[in-house]
Amino acid sequence: MRKRIIAIRYKTGTLLLTLLLTGCLGLVTLGQERQPPPRPAPRPAPAPQRPVVQPRPAQPQRPVAQPRPAPPPPRPVVQPRPTPQRPAVQPNRPITQPPQSTRPTQPGRPFQPGRPGTQPPGNTRPPDNGRPPGTGRPPGNGRPPGGGRPPGNGRPPISHRPPGWGQHRPPYTRPPHVWNGHRYYTYHHYYYHPYRPYVYGPRWHPLGFFFTGVLAGATIVALNNVDYRYDEGVFYEPADGGYNVVAPPMAAVVPSLPQDAVSQQVGDDTYYYFGGVFYIQVENGYQVVKAPPGAIVHNLPDGATTVNADGVTYLQYNGDYYQPIQDSDGQPAYEVVEIEDPNADQGN
Repeated sequence: MRKRIIAIRYKTGTLLLTLLLTGCLGLVTLGQERQPPPRPAPRPAPAPQRPVVQPRPAQPQRPVAQPRPAPPPPRPVVQPRPTPQRPAVQPNRPITQPPQSTRPTQPGRPFQPGRPGTQPPGNTRPPDNGRPPGTGRPPGNGRPPGGGRPPGNGRPPISHRPPGWGQHRPPYTRPPHVWNGHRYYTYHHYYYHPYRPYVYGPRWHPLGFFFTGVLAGATIVALNNVDYRYDEGVFYEPADGGYNVVAPPMAAVVPSLPQDAVSQQVGDDTYYYFGGVFYIQVENGYQVVKAPPGAIVHNLPDGATTVNADGVTYLQYNGDYYQPIQDSDGQPAYEVVEIEDPNADQGN
């Protein structure tokens, strides 16, 4: 019986526990059914689009401003000097008021008797530095119109052509060398080189050479009552017991020239040079003439003399002057000089 009661109680307890669990589960299920469904998560709002910013054009760089120089310090104010009062003017002279001037007047130098350069008080200089009208220096500081000097500060014209020159003869464009009252014209610069006498061959002799005997084959050249002998560019003059070599006489005509004679064109004329002498061709031979100015030679014979003309050394031969120069090839040479007297009437 007791076991039966215990079994009943056990079943009753189990049933109660089952009912209790079933009720709890029902409550839980009912609570879950009554809960509202979960809300969906809100979507994030789209980010606002930023406006596209256009790049600004590059601005030119402004030049760096230079610092302004500091203003100069103000000049001190110069107080005008007080003007001393001059004594009254003599009553015999009319009182003239000088024009008003904005500049402060300088006090005059006090008059000192016996001292030159001072004026007595109250006495002003008359016009023209105290000289009466119509006197004093003439216009041009006492010089006549034109200054009394030739054009070019005493120099001859830049393009100088001596009288009698043809149009094909170039004028001188270099200023002359003035010495001993004469003008020496040349085309080339002065270039000094030592004078070395030139020997033209075995049959050529320098000036002053004395020859004894008879000159076989020499040509007689009669001029000014003298019977010269001419042979291979050398002139001989009869002397006691022989012949002396002399400078060729001007205007002498010889039948021929040595083979070493050199021709040269000067202006419109053709000249021949040999042994320090120039010739021109004439009807019956070759005539001795003066050296044409501007001609260039490369040698001078023995007998030339040097002339020192204030720093310029010329060579003189047979009355003609030669200036040492350098030719276009850089070789030492001599140019015949044109000599003029500035006091003579040139008629340029």
